[in-house]
Amino acid sequence: MLITLRTLPAALLGTLFVLLPGCASKTQAPTFPIGQRVQVGKLFYQVVEAQWKAELNGYKQTPKDRILQIHFTVTNSGAEEVSIPTLRLIDANGNEKSEIVDIEGNEKWMGTIRRLQPALTEEGLVFFDVPIGAYKLEVVDNSVAENEKVALIEIPASLAPPPPPPGGAKGL
Repeated sequence: MLITLRTLPAALLGTLFVLLPGCASKTQAPTFPIGQRVQVGKLFYQVVEAQWKAELNGYKQTPKDRILQIHFTVTNSGAEEVSIPTLRLIDANGNEKSEIVDIEGNEKWMGTIRRLQPALTEEGLVFFDVPIGAYKLEVVDNSVAENEKVALIEIPASLAPPPPPPGGAKGL
């Protein structure tokens, strides 16, 4: 197909309609608070805890920013073995950041090849090298390629415990 100045607007519009459905699915994905058990297709995800770290045991590089360590569980409620997809963080501007995958010797890391048998739960850690801030963790069930399910889990900017009440904890 030859694109000329006359057909350029139509070609751009056609490309836009092809790309928009993929973009819309993330913005319309349901969002859940940290700690809530989230069903995505046949998978149930739960972020147990998230912590900011200055370094990561077994990471082959010096962190560019800070390490966000996410402790989560995932359960396969289906009747067949499934792959647990790699996870992504989405910032307030919609930018995506992939998991750190070049780690050695960190026993709690979920790894890159993640298979889960029916009715079993896996627990472990994933890591992201990102600036401190609020994010949404994108969790996916892509066991049926043409019917991918997506949800988002809010990871707040501050994961520190709340400050003690004024006057301290007297009398304890």
